[in-house]
Amino acid sequence: MDAGRRTCPPAGKIDYKELRKINPEAARKAVLGYLESNGHNVSSTARLFGINRCVVYDILRKNQEGDLRDRPKTPKHQPKKTDARIEDLVIAAKNKTHLGPQRLSRYLQQYEGVFVPAGTIRHILRRNRARLTYPPRQHPGRREKREFVDWYSAKPFEIVQMDVKFIRDHKALTQEQIIHLDQCQIPNYQWSALEVNSRFKMIAYSREKSWTNGLCWYLWVVSWLRSHGVKSEIVFTVDNGEEFGGKSWLKVAELRKLLKGFGCRLIQNHKGHCEENAHVERSHRTDDDEFYIPRALAIHSERDLL
Repeated sequence: MDAGRRTCPPAGKIDYKELRKINPEAARKAVLGYLESNGHNVSSTARLFGINRCVVYDILRKNQEGDLRDRPKTPKHQPKKTDARIEDLVIAAKNKTHLGPQRLSRYLQQYEGVFVPAGTIRHILRRNRARLTYPPRQHPGRREKREFVDWYSAKPFEIVQMDVKFIRDHKALTQEQIIHLDQCQIPNYQWSALEVNSRFKMIAYSREKSWTNGLCWYLWVVSWLRSHGVKSEIVFTVDNGEEFGGKSWLKVAELRKLLKGFGCRLIQNHKGHCEENAHVERSHRTDDDEFYIPRALAIHSERDLL
């Protein structure tokens, strides 16, 4: 036995996977360097780097090919790949019109006589980003951080939580009660504004949940509070419903500008975090338990509801 060719097992280990995350080419060079230093002992090299021997052999093949970079993930055989002429046509039309995939598909069919599905156009544009000659649309950054609202140290009528409740809630009312409300043509939505300190609550009803009704509700609440001697700054906390401005930054900006003139501020809660409007959300459950569930069948008109 030739003892000169034996190597001692490595004392420690090198995390090849972590090296590869940083720089795949440098990680493979490190494997090749250690392989040369230990007399081309594949097992010892694999043991040191925490990899299989087949990975070492694959690195050796890459070295013989003269390219230690990652191989492209594109399949070698693509029988259904879109023809290069069609790709050139899609990219040229995109650079000319700046249309999205759906409208670009209709444009190509109408003006070029070529039908390309919108999904195919999306893939073509994704893998040919470098060929687009116009600046890509910049996605908006993160939304502004929600301001912290301290409910418990707030003075009366400084913080008002607003929300809309769908009266015909299948989780609360029975089918008989819902049919009765429909037959009596009772409004669908209850608009609520609850002051978190005194639990004073204002309610209105509507048949539609719209931005127009939401704007009217803002103005009605503000005018009522101001006309009854509330002079302090009022902070409204609302969810991301479209009736309160929703995702439209323009509506929210204009609404904040309008409310600022009345000495009020608007804070939008995080999407899906109903606990940020906990008081008014809990009051909706109380409305169901103490009013709608026991009295729904006794409501025959809007006068009875009010």
